[in-house]
Amino acid sequence: MDMLFGRKPAVETVPGDRVLPLHFFENSLLVQGNNMAVSLVFDAVLDPEKLRQSLEGLVKREGWQRLGGRLRKNASGNIEWHIPAEFTADRPAITFAHVDHGMPAASHPAASRIPKPESQPAVVGDPDDLEGLAWEPGYKPNGIKDYLNSDIPVLGLRVNSFTDKTVVVLQWQHVAFDALGMQYVIEGWSAMLWGKEADIPTPCEIDPDPFDALARGTRPATEEHILAEKKVGLVSLVKWGLGYGFDMLVRAKENRMVCVPETYWRPQLEKALEELRAEAVAAGEDPSKVFLTENDILTAWILRCVVGQMGMDPNRTVAASIAMSLRKAFEGDLIPASAEHPYVGNAFGWANAIVTAGDITSKPLSWLARQLRRAINEQGTRAQHEAYYALVRSSGTGLPIVIFGDGGMAQIGFSNWSKAGLFDLDFAPARKDSQDVIVPCRPSYVQENHGPVKPGDGFFVFGKDAKGNYWTSAYKVKGQWEKFEEQLKKDLEMDA
Repeated sequence: MDMLFGRKPAVETVPGDRVLPLHFFENSLLVQGNNMAVSLVFDAVLDPEKLRQSLEGLVKREGWQRLGGRLRKNASGNIEWHIPAEFTADRPAITFAHVDHGMPAASHPAASRIPKPESQPAVVGDPDDLEGLAWEPGYKPNGIKDYLNSDIPVLGLRVNSFTDKTVVVLQWQHVAFDALGMQYVIEGWSAMLWGKEADIPTPCEIDPDPFDALARGTRPATEEHILAEKKVGLVSLVKWGLGYGFDMLVRAKENRMVCVPETYWRPQLEKALEELRAEAVAAGEDPSKVFLTENDILTAWILRCVVGQMGMDPNRTVAASIAMSLRKAFEGDLIPASAEHPYVGNAFGWANAIVTAGDITSKPLSWLARQLRRAINEQGTRAQHEAYYALVRSSGTGLPIVIFGDGGMAQIGFSNWSKAGLFDLDFAPARKDSQDVIVPCRPSYVQENHGPVKPGDGFFVFGKDAKGNYWTSAYKVKGQWEKFEEQLKKDLEMDA
């Protein structure tokens, strides 16, 4: 990727560019440390020019130009947005590459390894096998540094064409947007492709930072965070950080994709709901108020598989950290309604469920799913988000996160991309084999590659495909995926 991300001297500022500081959520190592690539596999041959033109057309629209912005350091060493006043052939709205492999996907060394679902939950492949399709050959992402010394936009498109499939890759530096921000991007992209420009909303104004109140604390929190007493102190934080950091930065890791078919997860969800409704009746409560989502049961199941295979002390603390978007909580307050003017950027918070390894392995899946749902409901309010970021400001770590639990805990993270609707994306107008009757053309497989920051046991849940299969991937310390599979087999035997 030398031509795209060449290591060059700092480029000069272009007169006329709109220069803006980074927002609160953009100005952290957590975000700047990762360049992202989402691969969408379509079982059809798509026209790369139609895909390029529609995405470029979106970025050129009023309010969307930030996605074509460049990143530069100013004289003070601070990173800034430089948004071109006009996009041209010399300064395009997006980076674009098309590779025509001229063969069926099954004949290509990487594409032939695209994971396929199985009839039971299974580890079905390694997303890193497709890195050669996600990035230019030989490229290893190095975070925001790759963007600072070249005049390239933060958003890129790479299209891999085969005679029977198309692998469409959306690339971006994480400062551009988070998972829900990605939803607005792909919805707008799809609308452009379908010729429905009138349906595309104009994003909310980005200057000044809409979330400045959280960053600076100009509006004090109105209540204490529910987990304030479980915030990890300095000594315990160092102890935990040494172990977690060693795993992340030193120990070899392996990336794997897990597919969970509907024939497995749906009975698990129905069983959990039945158990919780029975408990509600026994307690004299209204069983109709029992609520779990599909992702609650999936997340609980992943936790059980991870913890069950690690042979933990039953008393060991396990912290499940679930990423949440702040948009819903702050609509009509810091930001306008998303349906009218979406916030296309980063705006995330966290729900944390603190449990023990023994509870995870000994109690019903329904119990664990309820703990996760309770954490999301209780910690997802506007007041709790404000309380969370009050703790962030007082922590002094420079990161937009707070660690809850204790110094000896195991932490497992979850980023649920289901709401981004990646499997619902319909690129039918881009099909080359155009038909009299347009049939939906949706991804059959979705994955992501990122780097260089790759924490262990950080699970991405990509959503549900057209056949009801859920897909999730994560890095784990080398050798632990084999243990995960052993636990998975035990679970299947217990549920048989």
